[in-house]
Amino acid sequence: MWFLLGLILLGLGWLGLVYRAGRIADPRRAVVVVGAVIALWAIPVSLGPPLLSNDVYSYVAQGEMASRGIDPSSVGPVELGRNDFTSGADPVWRSAPAPYGPVAVMAARSAVEIGGHDQVAAINVYRVIVWIAVVMAAIGIGLIAVGNGLSAAVAIAIGIGNPIMILHIIGGAHNDALMFGFLALGLAAAQRDKKKLAVALITAATAVKLPAAVGLLYLGWCWRGAIATWKERVVTTVAVFASSIAAIVVGCLLVGLGPGWITALTSTGKVNDTYSPTTKLGFSIAEILNGVGLDVNGQLLASGVRALGLLATAVIAFVMLMRSPRVGYIKATGVMLVAYVLLGPVIWPWYLVTGFALLAACGLGRYRPSYLVVCLAASWFVWPTSVVSMGTLGSGYQHLRGLGVVVLVIALAWGAQRFASRWERRYHGFSAAERDAAVSSGRVKIDSTC
Repeated sequence: MWFLLGLILLGLGWLGLVYRAGRIADPRRAVVVVGAVIALWAIPVSLGPPLLSNDVYSYVAQGEMASRGIDPSSVGPVELGRNDFTSGADPVWRSAPAPYGPVAVMAARSAVEIGGHDQVAAINVYRVIVWIAVVMAAIGIGLIAVGNGLSAAVAIAIGIGNPIMILHIIGGAHNDALMFGFLALGLAAAQRDKKKLAVALITAATAVKLPAAVGLLYLGWCWRGAIATWKERVVTTVAVFASSIAAIVVGCLLVGLGPGWITALTSTGKVNDTYSPTTKLGFSIAEILNGVGLDVNGQLLASGVRALGLLATAVIAFVMLMRSPRVGYIKATGVMLVAYVLLGPVIWPWYLVTGFALLAACGLGRYRPSYLVVCLAASWFVWPTSVVSMGTLGSGYQHLRGLGVVVLVIALAWGAQRFASRWERRYHGFSAAERDAAVSSGRVKIDSTC
């Protein structure tokens, strides 16, 4: 009950922050106010135990392994034997190799060594690392927004001050913050034509979690500008990836990390209880067929739907690659990161943060209402007791009811979009879509914070 009340209040507070951020005349003062409010919200969730996830216990266990010369990408924390690090790791991941790169492992190892190989102290140090990464992300998102002619305060309020960031990234001390921080700064550097620095920073992000590599893909493809030939784009992209891979290999050798962290990514898909649309759809179909007397293997059917989701992700990646010279590599990266999560086999709220924030820094335009609804809804997807927050409604057909939650979120996002459009038409004479068309034609000029 209290957790639910807290979610509601935090969500309302976030919407209020977004509203106020765009109405402070002085841009610098607006950023300071937004930053102060976010810090005020984030400090309390950093003072207690990790929230809504045990992942940070696995991080420090992997850091302890690395400090002992054990490769965390080849074996799980169980290799440490009986101690606080092993018992703290979630049983689901206790035997699983780390799906994180050398930068993530080095951060965890540093936290353990600075903390004197004490689990609690290591987690506290890791929280400080997460805070630094969040500041990096905020700076990067603000710079990207300014580079796009948008309000840095609004972009930071939306991308950094949202409930997912506060509760899950900061409260849960997830290493996604590291990926987010390096990637945001890297894309901001590229936007200012500091492309070598950008490659270094995005490589560091990729060396935390592999999905950040899409930033390298789109940056390499757009490196030579809008009029580059296909051959030039391919050559540049290959060169960018070659330099990045070389740097990551060196990092792995320095940390003592094998290539297993790349193949270990497949283990993250063994969780079936998150609100992934593809997973819920596959299991829901199986539940319906089993309910009418047909013997269907739910896991097999879900795997097929998941494969279709990954195929759709590949198609979107190619489409965005072709469009990236026009829409920009930053927006292409944001779209791809969001699509990869929404169509992937598992959705944890903290997976969405980076893509959501990059899109906010590029300007949400008329899609802001649906964006806000989806972001709010995603922050509710994990509860303190279980990822299956629908379990209190009874037993049976869990996946079908979970799919109902996904459909409800889509309906709410669509409804918010329709309501906002009608509201604007009623009080301003035209909808957001009509306004955008007028701006594109040059007939109307509006504030870039819209």
